[in-house]
Amino acid sequence: MSGRIDRFKKRKELIKKNQSLPFVRGVTDQELVDKLLRQGIDSDRVTTLGYSTDLNVSVEVNAEGVETLLSELRASFHKERLEQLIDETKRGVTLSIAGPFGLGKIISAYDKEGGNVTTINNANNGFYAKKEDLYRREDYTHSKNSEGKQFANAGKNSSGAIYTRSQMDENHMVQDAYTGKMTKADTTSPDHIESLSQHHKNGGFMQKSEQKSDFATDEDNLALTDRSINQSMRDFDKEEWMSKKSKSGVENKDRFDIDEQKLKNEIQQGKETSARHLPSDTDKVKHYLKNSTTTGISEGAKMGAQQAFGYLLVEFFSSAIVEIKDVYNNGLEGESLYKDIKVRLIRIGQNIADKWKGVVEGFSAGFISGFISNLITTLINMFVTTAKRFVRMIREGVFSLLKALKLILFPPADMSFTEITHEAMKLIAAGGVVIAGVALEDVIEKLIMSVTFLVPFAPVVTAVIVGSLTAITMSLVTYLIDKMDILDIIKAQETKFILEHLDKDIEDKLNRCERISEEVDGFLIQSSYLLPQSC
Repeated sequence: MSGRIDRFKKRKELIKKNQSLPFVRGVTDQELVDKLLRQGIDSDRVTTLGYSTDLNVSVEVNAEGVETLLSELRASFHKERLEQLIDETKRGVTLSIAGPFGLGKIISAYDKEGGNVTTINNANNGFYAKKEDLYRREDYTHSKNSEGKQFANAGKNSSGAIYTRSQMDENHMVQDAYTGKMTKADTTSPDHIESLSQHHKNGGFMQKSEQKSDFATDEDNLALTDRSINQSMRDFDKEEWMSKKSKSGVENKDRFDIDEQKLKNEIQQGKETSARHLPSDTDKVKHYLKNSTTTGISEGAKMGAQQAFGYLLVEFFSSAIVEIKDVYNNGLEGESLYKDIKVRLIRIGQNIADKWKGVVEGFSAGFISGFISNLITTLINMFVTTAKRFVRMIREGVFSLLKALKLILFPPADMSFTEITHEAMKLIAAGGVVIAGVALEDVIEKLIMSVTFLVPFAPVVTAVIVGSLTAITMSLVTYLIDKMDILDIIKAQETKFILEHLDKDIEDKLNRCERISEEVDGFLIQSSYLLPQSC
């Protein structure tokens, strides 16, 4: 509006200036009119100005005409949105095939059940993230403790042998800790009340060999019992072991004549001893943070590489399609096919090189999402063991959530909060579609594997099918969210589009009027030269 006002002001100044010119002074209006009428109308000039000589123009508002115009503008708005949606879908198909279901699937081959960090929950379910965390009895029994002693493999100086001797009377007899009976020492062996394997599962895997040996040599967790009982117990939970039945149907507590109360007292003592040796809550937090950070860097690098390389692939395919279309429409550029391909590949390479910022942004976003998803996976696995595919779902889901969060925290300057919320909803919904696609992938791959001749190509075919379906579904979900228009964003955009179009139409008409006015001014000035000047 201010631009129009400025133009009107300039127009007024131009009229005032023309009126003050010396060759206009002294010329009467009637003389000028008579002169103009004698010259007639220059039809060619009128045509070039797009000006009509028909003065019978109605200024009445035609409601039907207004509604027709608005309908046309609305149709034009939705047509543009549909074309944009189709273009985004084409790009989305390529991006999905190259990203989550192409490179993402390759990366997922390195995913582990239970994630990348061993948790107590996972250890109790038998899942260890790395070999170093696995239970090895020798780490407890053959390692030296903080006092330089070891439970076994040191002959008479072994802590186990020393403990047995300390329990013997002058007749080399000992009391069986689980039955209460006196028996010969050489028929018994020291048993770890809280088994070493259970202690390991409960957090022992976080400790160094010296700390493990401290627990293995602690006499508060040792009990002398008959070797047959010790061998039968192995690493079973002792209370469960008591109720186990032999082939003859006799429970272990009756078979070995176990004093149930004595065994329960020993079990309680063993658990208390283990609790003293297990890592503290602070130690556990440090362990999880340290390992999550280390593995998170690796996960971030993999996810970053997936996003960056996926971006490059999309740009390559997009540029290649443009060049193929150009060949079809305009023919070869070089003297030969070889030279033409060379020129076009160089151009494609330059185009990709110009997109280095997108590559960096893609890697950064992927790295952050990979790092955070690793932390989230570790947190979840403290309570529930995640499957390999679920680890991948977390990674892809976090990536979508971070994109939405980035949009909310660092919005474009020209977007309102409501528009940001609307777009964030679409990003989150798209992330949900990708997660569903990952879940569906296994089913599709099995179906493809059932066709013999497709088996060698199953990974590629799966990536293409699932990637395409996911991208198309994402576009449909986006379209539905726009269609529902919960926040009235699309309606506002439609109104803005109509107003901008009408505003542009007014601008064009004003510009045309100004051109006509300038032409008329020039004509008047030229005509005034032909009239005699008064003294």
